[in-house]
Amino acid sequence: MQDVRILPVIGKRERRAFLDVPKFVMSSDPNFVAPLEMEVAQRLDASSHPFYDNGEAAFWVAFDCAGNPVGRISAQVNNVHQKRYSNREGHFGFIIGANNAELYRRLLAQAEDWLVSKGVVSSIGPFTLSINEESGLLVDGFNTPPMIMMGHDPAWSQEHILAAGYQPEKDLLSYIYDPSGGSSSRLSSFAEKFLSIDGAILRPFDKRKFKQDLAAILDIFNDAWSDNWGYVPMSKGEINALAHGLRAIADYELILIAEIAGRPVGMAVSLPNVNEALAGLNGAKKLGILRFLWRLKVVGVKSSRVLLMGVNKACQADIALGPVISMALVNALIEAHRRKGYQRMELSWILDTNEPMRRIAEFGGAELYKTYRIFRKDLT
Repeated sequence: MQDVRILPVIGKRERRAFLDVPKFVMSSDPNFVAPLEMEVAQRLDASSHPFYDNGEAAFWVAFDCAGNPVGRISAQVNNVHQKRYSNREGHFGFIIGANNAELYRRLLAQAEDWLVSKGVVSSIGPFTLSINEESGLLVDGFNTPPMIMMGHDPAWSQEHILAAGYQPEKDLLSYIYDPSGGSSSRLSSFAEKFLSIDGAILRPFDKRKFKQDLAAILDIFNDAWSDNWGYVPMSKGEINALAHGLRAIADYELILIAEIAGRPVGMAVSLPNVNEALAGLNGAKKLGILRFLWRLKVVGVKSSRVLLMGVNKACQADIALGPVISMALVNALIEAHRRKGYQRMELSWILDTNEPMRRIAEFGGAELYKTYRIFRKDLT
């Protein structure tokens, strides 16, 4: 790796190479799915991605002596994160490289030098670009493709990150469930308990009241998740991006809101797994976009990811009511997926320390099948 050059992404050549690194490094992995290239490109563009409303980032790409793109990394400072936690933590992301410890060390050193120049005292990641997007490095569960907004990394990456002086900080867990057989009687009983409450209903997202229902989901998210490790509230730009994404790919019957007396108290957001439609399309460039859309909208997909679920704190504080709402949401999710013909439903990600949510997933019959890891290194 002595002949490897690591260059900042400042021109079209470096930008093109940055996008191509995963496809070059992961070319022999049958479970790798190249993400939608236009979405990755947008994350590099400070003029079009909402992260840059409250943050800054830099990107690097590594070339071998033959000019092949063999590695990449980003470094970013999230001002909302620093303000919320009153610290000087910075983040790295997009990390992937050929199987060589020295390459990873040099990539991480490049990111660390930039973070130190910004006054950062510790490097945490990977995040792409923030905790509200793709988070963590896959360290277990390499034998299946990733779901929407979840990564698929080389098996050697963890070893090389640890060798560069990083330590495990937090694990993010993914559970899988087959909804085709319907819900269990145990879960159904919780749904009945919830619906027996005066004024309780459990309904799908109403696209005719798009702004109102989206606001309800975000209010519950910001309340229910506010004490979670690493939580940062979504910016206005991120909310707008979420709204755009929902309109583009959502199956509204898989987005649920629980209400009591007309007040939203819980929500669950599941999205069709667009990675299933992206498989084999090499990032869906040019004509590949049409094939991707045909697969997604006409053929359809059979897997989904439950990426948000929460119950507001007032109901969580009631040890009888909180679990009933959560279980009722899981039951309704399973039944909605069964009706729509889905065969795989991923619940992710769940913090390894979030025992209540892990118990709910396991109670419903879901199995732990992937682990993503966040790493930390002190820079001073």
